[in-house]
Amino acid sequence: MLGFELGRESGVEVAVDPFVESGRTETYFDLDAVANGIAILHVRVSNQSTGKTFLVEKANFKLIPKGADTDLSGDGQKIERSKAVGEVLVVVGPGPALVGLAMMSKSTEIERNLIAKELPDQTLSPGQSMEGFIYFTPVEKGKDWSRTATLITSLTETKTHQSTDFSIPLSH
Repeated sequence: MLGFELGRESGVEVAVDPFVESGRTETYFDLDAVANGIAILHVRVSNQSTGKTFLVEKANFKLIPKGADTDLSGDGQKIERSKAVGEVLVVVGPGPALVGLAMMSKSTEIERNLIAKELPDQTLSPGQSMEGFIYFTPVEKGKDWSRTATLITSLTETKTHQSTDFSIPLSH
């Protein structure tokens, strides 16, 4: 499925575009993420509020099975690890399991590409938008993981420390 799924709360909009086609991930990342069990989401966060600044952190994005208990009250961390479809993948430097210089060079290029496109952690002032990719692993290799997944996240308002919670089904 191509296209964005939306969530709106407290003047903030979160738009999500799951990358579930091998050809699409190869075009953007030079990597068949579907075959490698990596879920890729393009995320755009827009602060349309008039006076709130929000903290956006990748660690607060969770990919869970559709219909799982998504109680995000309190600290926003109520999801059990066993309920996750995949954990947020933090891309940091070349992997040690590569053999040969050509393979290392290709892997390093892919990792640089992933890092350059990754959604940054940052504060989002009124009227600002940000976008980037979030990667989750492991997901079932070769499958369209988006059909059975929901993205949940919590953004923290910087002055009051109150969280604004989103639950966005990736397909209807």
